[in-house]
Amino acid sequence: MKEDKFDIKQEYNNLKHKLPKFEDLDNEFELSISNIKEKAFLLRNIRRRVNDKVIFYCRIIEGLIYPNPNNMIGMFEIKSFSEDEKQKLNDYYKILMKYERESLSLDVNSDEKKDAEYVNNLFKEWPPLKKYLIAVTDKMKSSWLTEDKPFRDNYFG
Repeated sequence: MKEDKFDIKQEYNNLKHKLPKFEDLDNEFELSISNIKEKAFLLRNIRRRVNDKVIFYCRIIEGLIYPNPNNMIGMFEIKSFSEDEKQKLNDYYKILMKYERESLSLDVNSDEKKDAEYVNNLFKEWPPLKKYLIAVTDKMKSSWLTEDKPFRDNYFG
């Protein structure tokens, strides 16, 4: 018996819920290169894939606003942010964490309609989040161009 090849785009377009265009969601959250390989629980797996990116950025921001003293990178980079920028980091962190915890709740109590709402709501809110995250990552990168040396008086022996 020949096994049909799973086409995530086709299966996505067959979902009964109104969702963003596959190409747009795929471009932002890389659905086509994910580990989603079957039709069962497709929307749940799409929500989880979208949430993976949310979690990734939560951890990046978390490393800045709650730096680990054992991790010099976060401690060095956060020095480039003003107090207002740190507050804004916290505000965006809360937005991302709201989505992360909502997805967690949906893992505990699955609901396809709520999975669709999650994907739609996050996708709608994603452009300003993405714009802000670009600014944050640019600031992190530029922190390494300053004259202050991050590991100046540290003992490594």
